[in-house]
Amino acid sequence: MAVTFDGMDCIADSTSDAFMAAYTASQTEIPWLSQFIYAKYTVYFGVVVVFLATIKNVWFKYTDNKYKTKNSRESLEPGYLGSFIAVLTSFSRCIGYKPINVSISKYLGLPATSGSFLFVVATTAYLACYSFIPHYWYRGCAGFGSPPIAVRTGVMATALIPFVYVLSGKTNTITLLTGISYEKLNSLHQFIGVACFVLSVIHTIPFIYQHFAEGGVAAVAVNFKTFSYYSGIPPIIFLGILCFGGNSIVRKYFYEAFLHLHWICGIAFFGTTVWHIDNTNGMWDYMWGALAFWMAQLIYRALVKTCFRPNALFMRARPAQLRRLDSRTFEVSVTNIADMKWSPGQHCYLRFAGSRILDNHPFSINSISNEDQKQSNEMKFIIIPKNGLTRVLHAELEESITSKKKVFLDGPYGGCPREPLSFDNLTMISTGSGVTVTLPFLEHAAHSIAKANSNSVPIPLRDVHFIWIVRYQENIEWIKEALDRAYELAGEYITIDIYVANRGSAKGLNDFEEIRYESKSPSSQEKAMESTFEDSHLISKGFNIYFEKPNLSDILKDSKRFLKRKNMIVSSGSASMRREVCSGVSSLQSMIFNADLAKSRTPVEEIYLHTEAFGWF
Repeated sequence: MAVTFDGMDCIADSTSDAFMAAYTASQTEIPWLSQFIYAKYTVYFGVVVVFLATIKNVWFKYTDNKYKTKNSRESLEPGYLGSFIAVLTSFSRCIGYKPINVSISKYLGLPATSGSFLFVVATTAYLACYSFIPHYWYRGCAGFGSPPIAVRTGVMATALIPFVYVLSGKTNTITLLTGISYEKLNSLHQFIGVACFVLSVIHTIPFIYQHFAEGGVAAVAVNFKTFSYYSGIPPIIFLGILCFGGNSIVRKYFYEAFLHLHWICGIAFFGTTVWHIDNTNGMWDYMWGALAFWMAQLIYRALVKTCFRPNALFMRARPAQLRRLDSRTFEVSVTNIADMKWSPGQHCYLRFAGSRILDNHPFSINSISNEDQKQSNEMKFIIIPKNGLTRVLHAELEESITSKKKVFLDGPYGGCPREPLSFDNLTMISTGSGVTVTLPFLEHAAHSIAKANSNSVPIPLRDVHFIWIVRYQENIEWIKEALDRAYELAGEYITIDIYVANRGSAKGLNDFEEIRYESKSPSSQEKAMESTFEDSHLISKGFNIYFEKPNLSDILKDSKRFLKRKNMIVSSGSASMRREVCSGVSSLQSMIFNADLAKSRTPVEEIYLHTEAFGWF
């Protein structure tokens, strides 16, 4: 059926004077070039968000340093501005820390906390408003020019590309400015990629629809033979593959395939997009900007973080020793690392020389960097094997307790943007191998407190609480020496609570079996087991051992009595534990913005939560 406009057939009358007059009127009302401003509106939104996050980062670094170095913190009043920001921050954290429904976050690939979820909603609303509110969407006839909705969504998708490529880097400009580690920004990298794909689809549909409405399949087929049509097919296919492959379920079961396909499709998408855009109205500027950031980040990472660093170990692997800790766990200790420094909570990617040189996996660093000696300590990693590389490495230790390897280090990355020593209270909560994140915070705190005491230099941190939930008693041996050392350095200021969820032994069980456990009161037989456990010197002075699965909500509620002026909580472990901690810390924020109702002898100004998901990769 023919489409008409003001009595004209959009195809049959396309050469008439009336048609040309209508074309001119349509272009005068909504000029084709006027739609390109929406690309700038898209960039403005991203720039404003990054700017605000940068201001927040600078503010906290300033206040942390001021609080840490002030001789008399009791006399350091926050002032009206500081009090207002503290209340505003606590109210924002009360909302932002709340976890959303696990099914929504897991299966729809959305952020796990309300703060990130609301940001995604706000960004979606912003892009949707600029896409659909301006009218009209279509011109009277396809011959009058490209549909306005197609042009603006196309340039908006192009404007998002620099953000996609900037956020893809383990070392990236946004992390540098905001202090937010790349793995926490990874969800935004995926979200912006999906937004770019959706805008690209919206950009494509109007062209197909309008030509199909006016001339049927034949008209669509003719147009697909033009450059602007056929050149747009490859980039949208590559972007679709990237979005689908980035789904958490796909990454879980096909991580290695996704890792290598991601690079290939990322490069192919960039190249075909440049080909499709064809520098229309200077749109290549967005692509060259993306390329400049992307290449600069890659070069920086290669020269500063990897074996391509221009030092004595250029292109050389480092010696590493693998040691079996128990039937389910092993440790990797990397030596010859005097050239490396790292902070608590950071991780490295390990690439083992040999037959699995292409495998590159991230692991949290389970030791601290020794800044007092010319030679750094060993860089240690505790690993519970899953599939692939870790299972192969663990299998090699079945015959012997230790094994020597050569490893290439890539990192360190991540970590906490705040300085733990700038808080009065530091609480660490972890489950299982999540302790690889929290233990360095404990060691760092213990060394710093001991150093401050020996030099008579006051620091805010004087209350450290370490909570660790393990499945079996023998798991404590993973880090017993480190816990002993921390308690010897600053035992007066440290409380160590360890919860053993299962009273049996992991020996003889399937190494990769998921084991359920329940809280229960100890029987007389289990009490005898506890006595034997203590007699074997597995437990040292200063450890509180509880043979039960704790209720984290109750622990966090009880912590109200011990909160100080500035408090930091570090959490790492299972997804369910993190949700429980996030929910509990969200509730604690009311002690700040409802300070007049809070029953606390010490005014609380801040309760900051830093979480790490040791299974995020």
